[in-house]
Order: sequence, then C-alpha cells, then structure tokens
Amino acid sequence: MPLDLLPALDVLTPLATVPNVTPEQPPGTEGLTTSLNWVSWFVIFAGVFGFLISAGMLVVSSVTGREFASAKGLFLSIIGCILAVAVGGIMQTFV
Repeated sequence: MPLDLLPALDVLTPLATVPNVTPEQPPGTEGLTTSLNWVSWFVIFAGVFGFLISAGMLVVSSVTGREFASAKGLFLSIIGCILAVAVGGIMQTFV
C-alpha cells in the first residue's frame, strides 16, 4: 500500500532541488566592507589586549588577594573576543 504513493512523490521532486546561488557584492559598497574589516580588527585587537592586561592583573593581584576583579576582566575579555568572532562570521555571510 505505501508503495502506491511513490508516483505521487515524483511530482514533488522539482520542488526539492535547491539552486546554486552565488552572491555578489552590490556596487558601491567597497568602502563599507573596508570599514567593517577595520572595525572588526580593532575589536579583536582590543579583546586580546584586554585579555593580556587582565591576565597580568590576575598574576599581580594573586599576591594582594584581589583576584575577583581581575578574573571578571579576564572573563569579559574572553566573552568580547567570542562575540567579535561570531559577528565576523555573520558579517561574512551577509556582506
């Protein structure tokens, strides 16, 4: 009985094909992509710099007993770097 439905599924086969789309950049947006690239490099640089500063503060503050503030800065800089990389992937998809 289920094999009787196979000819009906042949009608849906053209609907199941996905076209191969090649996106292209709209004219006049080269400056926008350059600006986005510069901003993303700055954000990644700032995140790595913040990570290094927080790691250094963690080492110094381990002697004084104030590790919480440094650990919080370390955590926030890691989250910032993760968000910058995620936004970069999203921008690369859409731009």
